[in-house]
Amino acid sequence: MKKYFLILIGFCTFSLHSQTDESWKLYDDSHLARVDVTIDSLALNWIYNNVQSDSEHYAIFRFKNNWIDEVVDSIGFRLRGNTSRVSQKKSFKISFNTFIKGREFFGVDKLNLNGEHNDPSIIRSKLCFDLFKDMGKTASRANHVTVYINGKYYGLYISVEHIDDEFLEKNFKDDTGNLWKCLYPADLVFINNDPLTYKNLTHQGRPVYELKTNEEIGDYSKLARLIRILNNTSASNLPDSLESVIDVPGVLNYLAMNILMGSWDDYWSLMNNYYLYHNPSEDKFQIIPYDYDNSFGVDWFNINWANANPYLFPKVASGYRPLADRLMDNNQYRDLYTHFLSFYRNNVYMLPLWEYRVDSLKNMITTAAVGDTFRTLDYGFTVNDFLNSYSASGYQNQHVKFGLKQFVNQRNQSIQSQLNYKNAQPIAYEINFYPEYPSPTDSIYVYASCFSKIGLAEVSVHFTKDGSTAAQIFPMTFVPVPNTKKVEEADRWIGVIPPLGEGGSGKFTVFLKDVQNRTISYPRKDPVKIKAFSFITNSVVINEFMADNKTTIQDPAGEYDDWIELYNPTSSPVLLTGRYLTDKPGNLTKWKFTQPNLYLNPGEFMIIWCDENQGQPGIHTNFKLSADGEFIALTDIDGVTVIDSITFGPQTSDISFGRFPDASSTYQFLSPTPGYSNSSSGIKETDLPADFTVSAFPNPFNPSTTIQYSLAEMGEVNIRIYDVLGREIVSINEGIKTTGRYSLIWDGKDRNGVSAGSGIYILRINSGKNNKSLKLLLLR
Repeated sequence: MKKYFLILIGFCTFSLHSQTDESWKLYDDSHLARVDVTIDSLALNWIYNNVQSDSEHYAIFRFKNNWIDEVVDSIGFRLRGNTSRVSQKKSFKISFNTFIKGREFFGVDKLNLNGEHNDPSIIRSKLCFDLFKDMGKTASRANHVTVYINGKYYGLYISVEHIDDEFLEKNFKDDTGNLWKCLYPADLVFINNDPLTYKNLTHQGRPVYELKTNEEIGDYSKLARLIRILNNTSASNLPDSLESVIDVPGVLNYLAMNILMGSWDDYWSLMNNYYLYHNPSEDKFQIIPYDYDNSFGVDWFNINWANANPYLFPKVASGYRPLADRLMDNNQYRDLYTHFLSFYRNNVYMLPLWEYRVDSLKNMITTAAVGDTFRTLDYGFTVNDFLNSYSASGYQNQHVKFGLKQFVNQRNQSIQSQLNYKNAQPIAYEINFYPEYPSPTDSIYVYASCFSKIGLAEVSVHFTKDGSTAAQIFPMTFVPVPNTKKVEEADRWIGVIPPLGEGGSGKFTVFLKDVQNRTISYPRKDPVKIKAFSFITNSVVINEFMADNKTTIQDPAGEYDDWIELYNPTSSPVLLTGRYLTDKPGNLTKWKFTQPNLYLNPGEFMIIWCDENQGQPGIHTNFKLSADGEFIALTDIDGVTVIDSITFGPQTSDISFGRFPDASSTYQFLSPTPGYSNSSSGIKETDLPADFTVSAFPNPFNPSTTIQYSLAEMGEVNIRIYDVLGREIVSINEGIKTTGRYSLIWDGKDRNGVSAGSGIYILRINSGKNNKSLKLLLLR
């Protein structure tokens, strides 16, 4: 087995402050959650008397749902929002790290509790975020909560996931980039070439483009570049230039869903309420949706949003919107946008596809909504307004011009007659390949999402090996994912490039020809480069690490942080300066050794602290380790060659994982010895498993998963995997095993070596009288 697929597994216990991502528990919408805030009454009165203030006040917080019942003290409490600050039903922000730096609650820094005072249904914004998730768009999670302050019921709220560094970490392979919150009048219109112009641009005392990460550096140059290219590039050159700096298909599907949901409080109509994230690994921006209470027929301007022109979306604030207007002026982008509208209408937005979810949520929240007296204070919404605002037959009250279902049905009906294609050239709007870092013997699968209104006659991969001038042509086959809600999966073509061989590299494009014999290749500008994933042997190794350091060893600042131990088993000093450590397989250059002349001498150990506190004494990375399991790699100066790596499973507090003996190929749980030779005593007797368990990591998976099991007593172990029809496709006899933890990899193939298709599989494991089953989900 190749080194970079080495996966070894342990088990862990979880606590409030564990780095395991349990944030899903906060946003579970199967049951209604409850939030209690206890705050000094004088502080609460001050907050209500100073509604524009963002001052945070000390409070005690309790969160309770089916998964959590926890009390946290020393939280920050304040108002949030814009118009809701002067409403009777206000919105609130909970901060867990204001008074205790670095603290998180189930993987989040903050909670946004939105009162939804504009919306009698108290559901519109939650449904918008759900629909974005359905279509595969990076967006906040949301669920309903009841809010009590000092024991008094303040009403039914929607908890919307805060977009910050934790959000980036959960949603992007590279989470180290700049994140901008863009509020009115964030039109992306060119002013001048000076980045400071956009940094200093304000409206009513707040930034228009507010940098939310890497604030201490405050670099606006990438945003200024995007605005310059967007506005000043000629129409003929725009696609080449724009696709190199922003995810254009992502912008188009954002615009398409806003049209369908009637959400005008956005970029196109109001130059408001969106985030831009610059992904440094790709050097591209992505747009992230934000704030959706003004949707599904909420209107303040006497505009029928259910019939709005999808190509000339009404602008409630006049002016130029280059990110929408210029895309609509390009026939290829306009046709792709039209295709997105059609696909999302038919596969995501048609009411029968999600009406059950709407009804279930309504039933769950009705009692809490009826009891919410704050809900009635701003617009006099009655209980009947709440109930009827979901109507399919008709509802109107003040600024709410449609019942929710009524709007959805009318928008779906009108959009069908408004769609208008321009018969543009074909387009490949998303290109990926797998594996991202292939070994010399790996075939490389190229995935391309392609569209032509009139049809495609040919899609192929044109691959040129480095050192050659002749391109090899490999056909691509149309392989859509059945019943998908993600348009890029419905438009998927797959081709295969044969293994590159040792040190092999090259570049490829995807060639398209439509039925009118019009041809074009993508990417438009630079071909995709690929290189065989190679390893350095007889060099520095990752010898030991700890992903949940509670009490074992303090860093020079006196903190208990995660750590990685490097060891030089060779007879010569090894220079670390210029090399990299990473916890992301998609970003092998995440953190760089910048210390000058940093050598690791023969037989020497070195501790690297993984805590994101790079300003502290010692060597500190810009990432933490996950106690839930992840990937670690040491990468050479070229940023591609891996010196050593490991993918590991769940870890136990204060138990390290490492090689024994030092630098060997055998890993085990250890009594930690940071900075010293690994101990032969290994894991303590008290840490041996007490139960018969089985799990898999990752799950869902592609192409392989590690099956992890523990035995509390000696026994013969048999593992079988069945498809959904009950047919046995894999049978493994592990032999007789003693008490302990074990793992093996299933590569997604049956007993004949044939790759299994996407779907659900059932794993059954037995040892003696013990039997367990586990559902596995393979996603090709």
